[in-house]
Amino acid sequence: MKWTFEQLKTFKVVAELGTMTSAAEALGFTPGAVSQQMAALQGSVPRPLFARDGRRVALTDAGKTLLRHAAVLLEDERRAAAALSGPQSEQRAVVAVGVFGSAAVSAMQPAIGHLRNSSPNVAIQAVEVDVETMPQAILESRIDIALGLNYADAPQPPLRGVVSQTLHREPFLMVLPPSAREYLADPPALADYANNSDWILPPVDTYFGRACRFACARSGIEPNVQHLVTDTAVSIALAESGIGITLATPLMMGLRPTDAPTAVMPGESSRSIVAIVRSSALERDSVRAVRDALVHAFSSSAVIG
Repeated sequence: MKWTFEQLKTFKVVAELGTMTSAAEALGFTPGAVSQQMAALQGSVPRPLFARDGRRVALTDAGKTLLRHAAVLLEDERRAAAALSGPQSEQRAVVAVGVFGSAAVSAMQPAIGHLRNSSPNVAIQAVEVDVETMPQAILESRIDIALGLNYADAPQPPLRGVVSQTLHREPFLMVLPPSAREYLADPPALADYANNSDWILPPVDTYFGRACRFACARSGIEPNVQHLVTDTAVSIALAESGIGITLATPLMMGLRPTDAPTAVMPGESSRSIVAIVRSSALERDSVRAVRDALVHAFSSSAVIG
């Protein structure tokens, strides 16, 4: 059905006033123009809209049905036009942000708080996405912007039309069994301990698993991987229980606070939290506002500390 908003507006006035002449006077049209619009509208629907009632026109059942829906459509059009023509600060937008565990826990609250002050009509919708599929979710426009990862020893390849911005960089930490606390002040002894202990790492076919093994190689450690665990909290809990060493980062430790001893991984391996977004999406004021809020969140003591 191919009608126009102009036809629906005229139809509504005709229905309210009862004659095309009266509608023409109210709208500032000629009676012929109103008649043409109603003929075009009638031609776009399969059932008669009008029935003659002397000099007046009455609506058929189909006409009354169309009138109800036309009122809704016209009101929605009015609201949309008012929103788009009004001050930008009054236009509400929801931005879908892809998140994963440690980044979501650290960044969402300060980012949302920043937006309330800087862009109160922009809202964040957090969407959990596997960090390994985050770039694809951006490419497929399933999310507007994402918190992703990049490891210094296993960098992500660039994607056409996608840009990334580093938000935060943090070192790898070895989470040690309680019995290893005595080695913390003696780096050579700690390195020897790490080379002769069991390890808890993610599988090698995961992004984090590969990054862990590259970090170990950079530090001169050959981990004896006895336990394959993907969940960060479980890995830390197992290390705390004494069955082996695992790797984490300061933000990851926020998922499972522990009293287990920790030490910075030798070799200066690190990971970066990055904002990933299609370059075309940055043309949207709302997406830029959310990216700025994420930058603010990761520069605040609430995240870094």
